[in-house]
Amino acid sequence: MAELAEALLAATGEARVEQLEQADVAELESAIAELGHRREPAAAEVLRLIDSTIGDRALRKAARRELHRLESAGIRPPQVQPEPATPPADAPPAGRVTLREAWATDIDPPGTRTLWLMGEPRLGGAWLAMLLLHELEGIQQLSLVDTTRKRFQRDLEQARADARTTWVSLPPEYALQLVREAVDLMRSQDQGLPTRYRTFKELFGEAEHAPERALVYETIGPLEASYTPELLAESTRLFGEREVAGWMLLVDEELRARALEVVRAAGSSLVLPTNPPEQQALRLLQDAARQLLTDARRRALRRRLEETAYIFVTTERLAAARVALAAARALEDPTLGPTSNLFLRVLLTSGFAAAIRTAPGAGGRTAAATLSDLFERGVERESAQPAPETITPSGLILPR
Repeated sequence: MAELAEALLAATGEARVEQLEQADVAELESAIAELGHRREPAAAEVLRLIDSTIGDRALRKAARRELHRLESAGIRPPQVQPEPATPPADAPPAGRVTLREAWATDIDPPGTRTLWLMGEPRLGGAWLAMLLLHELEGIQQLSLVDTTRKRFQRDLEQARADARTTWVSLPPEYALQLVREAVDLMRSQDQGLPTRYRTFKELFGEAEHAPERALVYETIGPLEASYTPELLAESTRLFGEREVAGWMLLVDEELRARALEVVRAAGSSLVLPTNPPEQQALRLLQDAARQLLTDARRRALRRRLEETAYIFVTTERLAAARVALAAARALEDPTLGPTSNLFLRVLLTSGFAAAIRTAPGAGGRTAAATLSDLFERGVERESAQPAPETITPSGLILPR
C-alpha cells in the first residue's frame, strides 16, 4: 500500500515501530514491494527495520530481498545516530544478566547476519538482544526485548523453521566477541553506535576484544586449513551451498559501462588482433579486482568464509568447510588475483552478470553469458603465455 509506505517513511523511532506492529500482513507485504522501488535511504532504513523487528518470516525475507535490490543500486540505509550521553527513557533497568544462549544466522549476500543473545536476570524473566551485524558497517540494528525463556524458545523455533536461513548455536563468549568486532569496526570508521548499545552493554557486558581466531579453527586446525591449488580449484562448489549462493561483488556504473563495451566488441566484425575481446575482458576483470578488493573487503570476505565454514562444520559438511577455509586463507595473499583465485573470479563474474543481466550479448546469447565466456578465455589466454625469462648480468638466462 502506497499510503502505508508513505507513513512509514514519514515516521521515526518508536512511532515507526508501532506502525509496523499495527499493520496487517497484506498491507505490509504491499508496502515492502513499494519501498523496494523507492530509491531513497529512508526506504532502505524501513526495510532493514522490518527485517529486524517483524516476526513473520515471509515478510522478513521479502524485506531483505527489497533491501538487497536498493543496495545493489547504491541506496543504503543512513548511518545510525551517535550514542547519547544518557540511556533512553524507556530503557530497561541496568543490571547484568547471565548470558545463557546465543544464536546466529548465516551471512546473506549483502554481508549481514542476525545475532540473538538471551540472558537471564537474577530475579527471573529474560532479556533478548537482537542484532543485525554487517561485515563492513558493524551494527545496523539493535533491539532489546523483555521476554521469558519460554517465549524466547518459541520465537527461536519459529525462526529456525525457515529453511531459507541457517541458524547455529554459538558459545556466549564468542557471540559477545562478534558484537565487539562490529563495535570496533564502527569505532575505526568514526561511526556512532546505536542508541541502545549503552543499555546492551549494561545488561550483557562487552567482550574485551574481537575474536582472536574464528571458532571453526577449533575443529579444523589452522595448518590443516592452509590453502592448496587443489582446494582452491574446488571453491566453485561452495556456490552450490545455500549459504553461499548469491554471493557476489557488486560493480559500479563505470565498470558496468566498460563491461557492455567489451560485450559489444565481441559481437563486432572488426576485431583488432592486438586487442581481442578476451584480452579486453581480462583487463576489465583485473581492474575490477583492484578497485573492489580493498583491504577492508578482503578481510570481510575472509571473515565471512570463516564464519560460514563453522556453519558447515555444525551441519556436518566438513568437506565444504575445508574448501571455505582454503578460500578464506587465499584471501590473505593479495598477489592472488582473479586469474589465479577462482573464488574471486566467480564473485566478480556474478557481480558483472547482475549488472548487465538485461542487456543483449553476442550471437544470440545474453551479455552476462558472453562476458563470462570472455573472462574464461582471457584467463586461459594468459595461462598459455610462456613464462618470462630473467637475464643475469653475466648473460645467463634464467627461466621463471
